[in-house]
Amino acid sequence: MEIYIDVEWTLDQDVFLIGYAYTLRKKGQLYGKSLTKKNFLTLLEGVEFIFIYGPDIGMLEKYFSIDIRQEYKCINLLKIFRRYIPGLKSYKLAALEEMFGIKRTTKQYKQNIFTLFKDWRNPSKRRLCLKYNMEDVINLLIIKKKAFTKYNITRSQYSRSLLR
Repeated sequence: MEIYIDVEWTLDQDVFLIGYAYTLRKKGQLYGKSLTKKNFLTLLEGVEFIFIYGPDIGMLEKYFSIDIRQEYKCINLLKIFRRYIPGLKSYKLAALEEMFGIKRTTKQYKQNIFTLFKDWRNPSKRRLCLKYNMEDVINLLIIKKKAFTKYNITRSQYSRSLLR
């Protein structure tokens, strides 16, 4: 089983939101009182591959004081895309969304991530932050599937790129 994870944290590395998806329909978020080590580890039950984009695994390991890479096959899709889709002008998730024709409704945080931290603290804007994070997770899942199909990236290729 696979899980896609996107983590949001503050400048002082305090995790405040974890978005996850197993499929387009089976997804959710941990934040507030639900953002616990126990709940996070429950998400990983039965999971073989964890897909992320960037430094999220390291941040989760630090935040929860756990060694995720020892127990799970962690794949940084940024690293995979740089290796198997060479020559792109940008490897930002937003550029890949555009490349694969994925429309986003919460673009404002792509311009300035610091606004996300500020808006998270504002109860009237928190809903938008949650939507942004969930779009990141779902778009990551869609991009992975489209890119792996288009560029013939196989399980054996990405299995060699485990985060260790």
